[in-house]
Amino acid sequence: MATVIIRPTGEPTTTGFDVSDATFIARINDNDASTAATQNNVTCSATGVEFANDSTYDSQTINSITLSVTGASTGRGTPTVTCTLFNGNSTLQTSELTFSSATTLSADAYSTSLTPAIVNNLTATINPDGTGVALKEVFITVDYGGGAAAGYTHKVLGVAAANIGKVNTVATANIGKINTVD
Repeated sequence: MATVIIRPTGEPTTTGFDVSDATFIARINDNDASTAATQNNVTCSATGVEFANDSTYDSQTINSITLSVTGASTGRGTPTVTCTLFNGNSTLQTSELTFSSATTLSADAYSTSLTPAIVNNLTATINPDGTGVALKEVFITVDYGGGAAAGYTHKVLGVAAANIGKVNTVATANIGKINTVD
């Protein structure tokens, strides 16, 4: 299995942060925990946070996706951030992440019926409670791979490539020895 990190892109609709829209994205997707979008209002949200597409997993099996947020309290308590992942208009997962210290927290891995097309259509809504949070990074880890056994990309003797480890005791590296490969 392999992983790739995808980060937010575009311009979401934001309210209640010290920065807005494009600057908000620049702060939470730069892989730099020293920059932040800081909550400055009790009513606070970011909707329509889009995630980048990555061709690395385009023809792969998607095993799971995990949303992670690096954040910290602004000093008034222990903030909880509710994050909802969407595929188009369909809700995939809602998670509550509570920051008792400056840290990176992750939602549970989501693995139901994922495809590259779904991962390429991910958006999120980020809703902090009224306590006060500094969002430093938001990203999704895509776990992919584990499809066909190495060396096999086509059916062999009517068996799907994903189900082939060995054919008639011929090792993957010796696939050229089998006559009926399509």
